[in-house]
Amino acid sequence: MLKKDRSRVGVMFTPANPPNMIEFLAAMQAIAEVKIDRFLYVVDCAHSGPPALSETTEHRCAMARAAAASFEPLITFTDLDGGHDLILERTSMANGKERLRADGEDYAFRIFRFNPKDRLTLVFLTGAEHCRRTDDCGRDDTINKLLLNIKQRYCGFNPDLHNVLCLFMDDPQHRPPNPVFDRDDQNLIDRNIFAIEFMDRTTLGGIPAGTKALARAMKDALEGRRNLALLPLSVYSYLEAHSDCKQRLIESLAD
Repeated sequence: MLKKDRSRVGVMFTPANPPNMIEFLAAMQAIAEVKIDRFLYVVDCAHSGPPALSETTEHRCAMARAAAASFEPLITFTDLDGGHDLILERTSMANGKERLRADGEDYAFRIFRFNPKDRLTLVFLTGAEHCRRTDDCGRDDTINKLLLNIKQRYCGFNPDLHNVLCLFMDDPQHRPPNPVFDRDDQNLIDRNIFAIEFMDRTTLGGIPAGTKALARAMKDALEGRRNLALLPLSVYSYLEAHSDCKQRLIESLAD
């Protein structure tokens, strides 16, 4: 566990499709358990995602801004992912292939660029399904992306001032196996520059853990097959006032 010897900024990247109470409850839980000083709720603007998702960016950001306002000053909406970026950087993955630096693990490092002289811990909150080095197709997943950005000192990351805590939400009964680290990675862990911790996943309405299960629940809620209590009141009100966007949200959700 990283010693809390500097300010902690929590970051959650989400499609916000639509924003839901499970995400905000998880953020509040992380603030309490890991002693986070400020938490950023960031909407994925889908630079490289499905067109159906990118088409709803304006609506998703508006709903996220309204929903996060209810939790200020603890949780703040931000466009940290740079929705207006026209050129995305490229980097190489562990398998040698290129990828665009268009993921939450990349954009989160911007907090170091914006605060170059401050002692900061980035707490990156995500689901335990990403607690792995690579995905089933051999592409870098959360751990590899964060470690690479640390090693490359991306966005001005300074190991003398900055460190990264990856906080995975999970079901304790189905915790993923511990990842394997090489000597260089273990050195970063031993020097308290990188760490992994787990937090019990917040549940609501009997929804099982996992991103896909949450997406299905959101689709059911939008289509009236599930209690809309999963949605913050501000989101429900927005959807009532912008019924034209509801169907577009439904179409961009996985079955």
